[in-house]
Amino acid sequence: MWKPLEINTSSINKESIELLFSDETPAVIIRNFYGKKYCKTVVNRIKEQKFENFQNQKLNHIGPFLMSFITKKNQYFDEAKLADKTFNRIFYELPLPSERLYKTMSKVYPQNSISVASESQNRFSPFVIRIHDKGKLIPIHRDNVGYEGKEYGISNIDKQLSCVLHLQESELGGNLIIYRRQWTKKDEKFRKIDFGYSSDLISSSEFYKISNLESGDLVLINPNYYHEVTTIEGETPRVTLGMFLGFYEIENKIVAWV
Repeated sequence: MWKPLEINTSSINKESIELLFSDETPAVIIRNFYGKKYCKTVVNRIKEQKFENFQNQKLNHIGPFLMSFITKKNQYFDEAKLADKTFNRIFYELPLPSERLYKTMSKVYPQNSISVASESQNRFSPFVIRIHDKGKLIPIHRDNVGYEGKEYGISNIDKQLSCVLHLQESELGGNLIIYRRQWTKKDEKFRKIDFGYSSDLISSSEFYKISNLESGDLVLINPNYYHEVTTIEGETPRVTLGMFLGFYEIENKIVAWV
């Protein structure tokens, strides 16, 4: 059965990460990557910030998402600088989730350097915070900077990993569904005008629904597999912090962005 690998931070290793690139598992779930007290503090601080709308689904978010700025590179980097100021307020005197992830990945890939991606002295946004209120969802989609991010230097990475830290879960809904089908260019005929893909594309695909995530859990997936987040049905918003990791195999380098 195609199912997630559940581990804790101390037991993560290269083999568990590589499973995501070999079709052996839909996800690696690292339980209690951060404690619930930490997550609650961060969520309370997030509530004090101003949000922006994300895509046409009107999801609240803090920080830019590169795929929304495919042909607007200068604007993306300007937004990244503005987001850093908000992140500094949210994580004031708190450890950054990204830094902990970097340290974890450095132990897994000790020969690799790891840092936030940069280009022409501009730093990419290190992560994005998304707030999913009741009634919101994320349609079937995939993430592939190598195809859609041609304007950016990071489009030449060898592999891409998606990392999402769950800061707060809703009472109902908001489940992550991963389909055992990777994107190929011919799938673009199923693409919707606004965002996402038609469900016809994955109608016969095997899938796994992850519905038991808790605050503090970190989920890693290969984002080239189609995935979605089901409608939030509870009153409590689903709050996550996400980023991508790009692997340069020859250069032994890992870069982060969103």
